Amino acid sequence: MKAIARAVLMCVMAVPLISQAVLAQDQQTKPAPLEAFFCKFQPGKGMADLLPVAQRFAKWADQQDTSYSAWILTPAFGQFTELPQVVWLGSNPSGNEMGKGQEAWRKSGGELQKAFDSVIACGMHSVASSVEINAPEGSPGDGVVMFTQCSVDDDGDYMQAVAAHKQYAKAMRALGAKGSNWLFFPMIGGPAERDFDYYGVSTFPSWSDFFAAYELYVNGGGWQKGMELFQDVTDCREGSPSVWDVKLVRRAAP
Repeated sequence: MKAIARAVLMCVMAVPLISQAVLAQDQQTKPAPLEAFFCKFQPGKGMADLLPVAQRFAKWADQQDTSYSAWILTPAFGQFTELPQVVWLGSNPSGNEMGKGQEAWRKSGGELQKAFDSVIACGMHSVASSVEINAPEGSPGDGVVMFTQCSVDDDGDYMQAVAAHKQYAKAMRALGAKGSNWLFFPMIGGPAERDFDYYGVSTFPSWSDFFAAYELYVNGGGWQKGMELFQDVTDCREGSPSVWDVKLVRRAAP
C-alpha cells in the first residue's frame, strides 16, 4: 500500500498543520477539501460496470450533496503494478459542505455503497487540501490529468511555492499551453511515510492538448522557465509523474 500511495496522485498522509495555516493567510489560495478513494475492480468488473453506479450516485448527489463534484480516474502512464486500477476523486468547496455531504451519505447512501462495493474494492480513503493555481475554465470535465510530486526547498516555504506555481502556470499559458493547475496538500489518511510534500496537478481537455503542452515544456522553453521560477523554492522532480484519463461524474451545482 505504501508503494501505491507514493506512486499515485495525492493525499496519502497528514501534512504538518502549519502548512494549512500558512495557506489560509492568503485569501486567494483558500484550500478546498478533496477526497480520494484508491481502488481496484472486483473480479470480472470494469468501467462498463462502474459508470452506471456513478450515474446513480450523481442523481443522489443532485438531491443530497449539491456542492459535490466527482471524477473517475484510470491510469494511462505510470508503473501499473503500483498504481490503483481506478481512483474516485470528490470535492466540496469547503469543509463545512463536505461534512454535510458525509452525513447525508451515511444516512441515505447505504444501497449505493453496496452497488459500489460490488464493482470496486477500495483500500485507501484520504483527504487533501486543494489549492487552485490557474483554472480559467473552472473545474475540469473529461480529459487528462497529470500528478507531479513536489518538495518545498529547505530555504523556501509553502506560500513561496504557491506563488511560484502561479507564475509558472501563467508562463505556460503565455506559451500556449491549455492546462489548468492545482496543488494538492495531503492532510488525512494514508501511510505513515512520504518523501515529498505535495502534488502539482495539471489537467487538460484532451490528449492533444496534453502532448502540445509536453512539446512546449520540452522544446518550447517550458522547462527552462520552471527551473528559473522554482529555484530555491520547490523541487517538482520527486519521482516520475503519473498521467490519467479523467471521466467527469458530476459537476457541483452553480
